[in-house]
Amino acid sequence: MKLVVPSCRMKKFRAVILLLFATVLGFRGVGAQTSVQLALSGVPVSFDAPTAADLTVGTLEAPTPLSFQVATTAEPAGSFTTTVSIRASSATLGGGKPAADLEWRRGDDPTWHALTTSDAIVESRVAEGIPQGHTWENTIYFRIALHWTSDPPATYTGNLVFTVSTTQ
Repeated sequence: MKLVVPSCRMKKFRAVILLLFATVLGFRGVGAQTSVQLALSGVPVSFDAPTAADLTVGTLEAPTPLSFQVATTAEPAGSFTTTVSIRASSATLGGGKPAADLEWRRGDDPTWHALTTSDAIVESRVAEGIPQGHTWENTIYFRIALHWTSDPPATYTGNLVFTVSTTQ
């Protein structure tokens, strides 16, 4: 993510997710290894320059969401849980802007969550293991908090870390 705030009275933000990390943590079934894949699309995520109305409201939503797809194969018998998590790699976006000013929400959930450096569950699903596996997907929306007085002119950057894990 890259946020650019030029030094002018009406601060402009431009954010781009520059780097996304996806970590895959799988489990091993008896005699087989489960494969778990996480695919991300819709990157980079960018933010338009804010309008006076955005600054008055105090947030600016990215116009395009990020989509993710989880695919498992060679699942063991029995139920298991697959979880997708998100976190920031650093507590700040640079220039003194906290990572918590970047908020996210799942496409089917209206609740916004501040980004932190701890894994936050985006979605978790329980399934019965089958040899051909399962595939599911969802969308993540992002918005950035705008502060007239406390966002200094700077270029803000940050990394998002996505983790997918399975437990049986």
